[in-house]
Amino acid sequence: LSFVKGCNICLDKSCDGEQQLPKVERFVISADSWNRDRAIVPCKVRFAFNNVVGDSFEMCTVQCLRYNVSVLKRSSKTFLKGDWSLFVDHHDLKSGDNVLMSYKPHVGSFNCVPMAPDGDVRISALNEAEYNNQIFSGTSFTLRMSEITDDEMKRLLSIVKWSKRWTMTPLVHRLTTTDAERFALKLKKSLIDKLNLEPAVTIQFKVYGGEPCDGHDVRYKIMTDGRALRQWKEVVEDHGFAVGQLMVCAAVMYEDDPVVIVWKV
Repeated sequence: LSFVKGCNICLDKSCDGEQQLPKVERFVISADSWNRDRAIVPCKVRFAFNNVVGDSFEMCTVQCLRYNVSVLKRSSKTFLKGDWSLFVDHHDLKSGDNVLMSYKPHVGSFNCVPMAPDGDVRISALNEAEYNNQIFSGTSFTLRMSEITDDEMKRLLSIVKWSKRWTMTPLVHRLTTTDAERFALKLKKSLIDKLNLEPAVTIQFKVYGGEPCDGHDVRYKIMTDGRALRQWKEVVEDHGFAVGQLMVCAAVMYEDDPVVIVWKV
């Protein structure tokens, strides 16, 4: 008799069943564990995977394309859905392809590398316009912001593309009088929730655009609407921020401490 090695739950031939691993680092969604509609997390990493993700997470490719993947946790299987089908379509994945997943704890997301059976990396099949649109997909924009010019859009595309490889979801914001002259910057609740900030303390700001700088300790408080109000006078004056300036800000975690990265557009 011949037996096929593998798991009859997640269908991964290299899986020997569920294990109580302390953490998730890298794993492969094998060719037998996915189709266009969903993927199955290998049982051997499922326990650790379920501990670091909620009901959704972001995947980011080597081309800086982000996908919001929903997570369905069942008693014996964990499924990936949502933008998974979009990811499959954009990279024209074929039968036999594998997807390498690498966890990024500083941003709570995964790098993903789609690979052909021979090990070659599959790149996006999108044209330039589709690719640029997908780069901005998932990026947050401040409401009621004035129109972005063509020149700003070119610089913005470069910044957002680069930032998506190592930060949480970027926020695009045009500075108002309150921000630049009263030195009171309010950041969106969606960004604050990801950082799990204390009610009132300081947070590090690092500004890029010209010369990188040492971090600024910026005081903030959480408002009743969930946004964070930050007193950032030193940052504004040191880096010449002005009313109407377009900026991108995104967050990362360094040794469990949140840091806000800012780019001038």
